[in-house]
Amino acid sequence: MPTLRSAVLIAAVTCACATSEPAPRPPAAAPPAAAAAAAPRRPSFDPNLPAPPGVNPDWVDLAADPCQDFFQFACGRWLVQNEIPADQSRWGQFTVVQYRNLDALRDVLEQAVQGKVREGTPYADKLRDYYGTCTDEPRLEASLPALRAELKALDAVKDPASLSRAVNRLQARGWPWPFSLEARQDARDATLMIVELDQAGLGLPERDYYLSADAKMQEIRRRYLSHLETLFSLLGDKAGPAKARAVLELETALAKASMPIVDRRDPEKVYHRLEREGLRKAAPSFQWDALFAAQGLKDATAVNVTHPPFFEGLDGLIRATPAETWRAYLTVAVVRESVQALPRAFREAEFSFVGQAFTGATQDLPRWRKCVEMTDRALGEALAVPFVEKHFGAAGKAQTQAMVTAIETSFEANLQTLAWMDEPTRARAREKLKQIANKIGYPDQWRRYDGLRTSRASFLDNFLAGEAFNYAYRLSMVGKPVDRQRWLMTPPTVNAYYNPSMNEIVFPAGILQSPFYDRGASMPVNFGAIGMVVGHEITHGFDDEGRQYDARGNLSPWWTSASDAAFRERAACVERQYGRQVAIDDLKVNGALTLGENVADLGGLKLAYRAMESSTSAGGPGGAYRFSPAQQFFLGYAHGWCSRTRPQNVRMRIAVDPHSPPEMRVNVPLRNFPEFAQAFGCQQGDRMVLPAADRCEVW
Repeated sequence: MPTLRSAVLIAAVTCACATSEPAPRPPAAAPPAAAAAAAPRRPSFDPNLPAPPGVNPDWVDLAADPCQDFFQFACGRWLVQNEIPADQSRWGQFTVVQYRNLDALRDVLEQAVQGKVREGTPYADKLRDYYGTCTDEPRLEASLPALRAELKALDAVKDPASLSRAVNRLQARGWPWPFSLEARQDARDATLMIVELDQAGLGLPERDYYLSADAKMQEIRRRYLSHLETLFSLLGDKAGPAKARAVLELETALAKASMPIVDRRDPEKVYHRLEREGLRKAAPSFQWDALFAAQGLKDATAVNVTHPPFFEGLDGLIRATPAETWRAYLTVAVVRESVQALPRAFREAEFSFVGQAFTGATQDLPRWRKCVEMTDRALGEALAVPFVEKHFGAAGKAQTQAMVTAIETSFEANLQTLAWMDEPTRARAREKLKQIANKIGYPDQWRRYDGLRTSRASFLDNFLAGEAFNYAYRLSMVGKPVDRQRWLMTPPTVNAYYNPSMNEIVFPAGILQSPFYDRGASMPVNFGAIGMVVGHEITHGFDDEGRQYDARGNLSPWWTSASDAAFRERAACVERQYGRQVAIDDLKVNGALTLGENVADLGGLKLAYRAMESSTSAGGPGGAYRFSPAQQFFLGYAHGWCSRTRPQNVRMRIAVDPHSPPEMRVNVPLRNFPEFAQAFGCQQGDRMVLPAADRCEVW
């Protein structure tokens, strides 16, 4: 199963967080006296000179030494000026831009509700219905009877056959309980869209939350059990405590059968073409043919099962677990999947649990913000049309394409300098690079939503209809030619991704704005900001996962044994280096989980810097600005990562997020980068300079 490699993770848990101070930062270690005495004088930063366009001087802490802690130098004053808002777990530039985009989308939706539709807005009636009912609190309070009707259908679960029918009902909305069923490209033949079945069905973020003996994990399990009891209580179920314990036990059994998160990063480990017949043999107790027929896949036979032991374990649970437990489990699934369409008491209970366990929240998100995000999920490309017209346009698309081309040229030139790569592998890498497809800003063809039925009567009805409509859209691709025009993120999204099966990099319009991209910023700043993101995504095509896919997107070996061994040696250096970084208390970064993103950060910086050197004069502005072109590049990069994160969220991200914490995404790669040391006059012995023997470089 290919993984979308992204520049930043948008957390799976929507958070609302109380303001709190971040963990104290250790003081920077002073360089040895001898080294300090011998070192050339640090560059001076004249505050009387103007800051270059794109660098915010109010963020930079000139009292900090950039050679000891560059994150503090670049973001120190921003950290003082910015507290985490009460409804956020992390506050930084990605969130700031996301808020800006949500405000713009809200304006479109509010006008649709008022009947003042902007010209050219498609499906305005559906946007009006969906957003309007979502923000209608009285209608939300009246949704409990409809929920009970949904849950009433679960009373029919008596045996494996009726359990299969109940699961089919959830699957028809794309709800992955107790497994997920999706349309995917065949990893070994990227021209085919096949069915993929994957492990899922957990109410907590990852299997270790159920299995770890860590005291904080045990506390989260206790909170989760209490939350389950609360949900049953809200439904008026007096047997709630017993049912909650049974649900937790069932989910723990599913977790035990699940593949560890790090192993899932290896595409070879999640590719098992069992086909429909093999699936029936692995888990004969579930009625697979009925499931496929119910989802419009009656004739589909090509099936990848990512982790067969999970489905073998599921088969045993289907046979051994009492029907009452399955009914309780599916009840929790329905409530938690649809909770944002339910009365306030359910939403507050969910918020309280998520906040205590994962975000440190004391205040929930404003309702309108949740509704904008949910409308973007249901009708994203319809909502994106007026957003793109006003906030991006053809000029932004052309300018970004020029930068992408420059950095792809930088990658090709860099290939020639890699002494560890032999010529046959270099030729295949060059071939793959030249076939990367670039998608920038917004799709060439917008998706249609004609078949989605909405009304002004009920948000729960609209929500369920949207879930089913979008899931059916995805499954309709099985057995058809791969749609290479399809986007997997909506244009207002503040993110970017590389898709190895498509061999494509995608940059939504949402991220192509300040501080990541600013038409008025200096060229070095833009190269350090969005240029690094571009280089990061290109490098994902050649990280430890992406490199296993060829130019056409097939999972196929194309490395010689010598180059393969050399890559693994360099990647191991990166894994060890990040694995030594302490995120909070005694909790270290998982170097194996974050390997791909860390390799991409290292490669992205190098590619963007080389492209900047080729695009700007070596002399720069000749003292006109406070910072040199090279310094502007690194400040442009670091400014994008100025952020603060709550302790609860740090812990969750270390468990599930393949990205390193923001501070480490700044300081750790720069310690490996000689050009950074040169730009700021850093010397051996400074914290921001690693000895040559300890530096890591892959691309």
